[in-house]
Amino acid sequence: MLVPLVWVVDSAYTGELNARIGLAERLGYGYEVIPLPIKNHNEYRHILKERYILSTQGNKQKLLIISGTGEDTTAEIADLKMQFEDCLNIYLASILPDLPHPRLSEYDLVASPQFNGTNIVPLISVLHDLTPHLLFEAYQQHEAYFSSLPKPVIALLLGGNTRYCDGFDEIHAVQLAQRITSLVNSLGGFLVITNSRRTPESALISLLENLEGIDCFFFDWQQKDKSFYHALLAHADLFITTGDSLSMCSEAAYTGKPVLVDLSEGATETYHRELVGKLIDYGAVKVLSDKYEAWSYLPLDPTGEIAKVIEHRLSESRC
Repeated sequence: MLVPLVWVVDSAYTGELNARIGLAERLGYGYEVIPLPIKNHNEYRHILKERYILSTQGNKQKLLIISGTGEDTTAEIADLKMQFEDCLNIYLASILPDLPHPRLSEYDLVASPQFNGTNIVPLISVLHDLTPHLLFEAYQQHEAYFSSLPKPVIALLLGGNTRYCDGFDEIHAVQLAQRITSLVNSLGGFLVITNSRRTPESALISLLENLEGIDCFFFDWQQKDKSFYHALLAHADLFITTGDSLSMCSEAAYTGKPVLVDLSEGATETYHRELVGKLIDYGAVKVLSDKYEAWSYLPLDPTGEIAKVIEHRLSESRC
């Protein structure tokens, strides 16, 4: 029996693309990254039709298309259902700050932490590309470095400004640094810090300059191999994340280790606070404060949840 052809729609948003690729890899059929829609919709559909014929060698084959939030491609990808007769259209949503796009109802499956509906799989966290094997390999690859650090190893995962909230500035960075300094001093150990593409450079500099008297190491996510970030997830004993990044919060919650989240109103929007609230209710996350006591919870695996739903849909279509 032929396995489905899997297409991942490209994205300039790191977390969104990682989520799509993570789902494709979890399904295990292989995948191709297809370009974002272009202005000439007819030309775009023609390009994809030619690509389909080339990939399937002219035979009919089930097609899975994985897209989602980031660039607004909802209508263009929904149109592809008319182009390919045996197509499963999958939409991965992180945050939808406006009302749902009216054409989301045309998708076969929507994974969303915000909404409910007949075609929606409700989630507590958002999808990512992590697996136990990936973390184990990274753990071993960088074990010499992390094993040499004083314990506990505390990971600080920094997001930044979003399209709807720009309060991650120098003033906020100084205040955040003071809070983190107080917490780390109370716990001892070692702080490992990384940023994201949305972290303002001036705010990052202010934060690093105001982490006074604590042992720490900063690495720029663009300058280090990605395996080092995965190793941090695997080795850290405690995570501190900024609430603007659902991807970072969800990746940390995948480890089953305590996660403290900064939900300062000036640096997070209402939608972020609402969705992180679901992680708090689940027990994976607590709000960053001066006090800390370790806790445990069952790790969240949203990517695995959606993969199982897709496999079930595929098995039904084969009957």
